[in-house]
Amino acid sequence: MKETEKARNLLKGNVTFAAVGEKGIYTSEKRGVAPILEKIDADPDFFKGASVADRVIGKAAAMLLEKYGVSEIYTQVTSEYAVAYLENKSVKLTYEKKTDHIINRSGTDMCPMEKAVLNVNDADEGEKLIRNKIKSMMKG
Repeated sequence: MKETEKARNLLKGNVTFAAVGEKGIYTSEKRGVAPILEKIDADPDFFKGASVADRVIGKAAAMLLEKYGVSEIYTQVTSEYAVAYLENKSVKLTYEKKTDHIINRSGTDMCPMEKAVLNVNDADEGEKLIRNKIKSMMKG
């Protein structure tokens, strides 16, 4: 079974994110970019060559995963922005549904992470913007 299939099969119950690679298997029940940043902070090399499955992949998540070396991403829902960002990258993206943009958790606006990286195509800059947005949101 391919890594992508293994990762996909792990998206059950409360698991929202799964990664399978040379360094093992990682799953999370967190939403948004939280599981990605958590793993990057714990082990920056974990995603190199890994296959990832996530319920939702917006541009912010796509940028982080591409920057840290993921080879394949499967998602149930993605955005036009994520698809456009990954178009000329070496990451294979497979999805069930594509939307104009990812919406926030209350369903009232665009996802704040996607909004933060909307006009940026540099992954280093994107990561800074994502982390700064999280800090400002945590302050309330």
